Amino acid sequence: MPEHDALILSYSHLVDFPRASDALQILKKVASLVKPIMRARGWKVRELAEFYPDQANLLGLNVNRGQRILVRLRYPGDRSLFLPIEQVVDTMLHELSHIVFGPHDGNFHALWNQLRDEHEALIRKGYTGEGFLSDGQRLGGGGRIPMQEARRLARAAAEKRRTLTKNSGKRLGGTGPRPGSDIRRTIIGAIERRSSTLQGCGNMNHNDREIQQISETATRNGFRTQAEEDAANEAAIAQALWELVQEEEKQRYGGYYVPPSAQNPTGNG
Repeated sequence: MPEHDALILSYSHLVDFPRASDALQILKKVASLVKPIMRARGWKVRELAEFYPDQANLLGLNVNRGQRILVRLRYPGDRSLFLPIEQVVDTMLHELSHIVFGPHDGNFHALWNQLRDEHEALIRKGYTGEGFLSDGQRLGGGGRIPMQEARRLARAAAEKRRTLTKNSGKRLGGTGPRPGSDIRRTIIGAIERRSSTLQGCGNMNHNDREIQQISETATRNGFRTQAEEDAANEAAIAQALWELVQEEEKQRYGGYYVPPSAQNPTGNG
């Protein structure tokens, strides 16, 4: 049964590049990972597109506050080799932040940090994309499941994930440090990844006209695919996991908790 409230309306991938079908699936995967975060704020993106700009350090671009978001999927110099999914997701979260804030100021960084924290919390609960949990099994194959059942499944998955990853220290952008590893090196690596995403944002040093030109040039020969309607059961599971994340936030802030919304995208971030 479909869920008609589409958050990302279409995808565009570079059909003439190697492994084109894989690129389309990566775009859909990235979209599914951030949809709970988008849904909480009422955000919609008309098109999520792969681009391969001439500038080797350029990772992402937001055109007209979410009308079109472009992300680099492939390494510069090797069109057949894809970037780590964690890096692409972080770029996506960064570009989503530009729906609300243009400049890379304190407000922008507070929102980006909040989105990253929420994504990490969803992953810790077992969320790996709509309709899938950590074991890769698709849920809700029959009719529409009650929200109560979706919450039960979500809690079971969260408990399983918690047991599997207890004390692992996993964070967004890679695995946690191994026993005996250099924690300083791990921290420096995380800082460098954040800096790379920040410096790779095309919105930082370009005006609206230049952004539009980069968008058109770097996505030339892109093949557009209309987004499929989300399955209602998949959306229910995602929403249930999101509610678990919000429960943790309420425990953290108590009576001062402010959930993210369209009016206040950062919430307590």
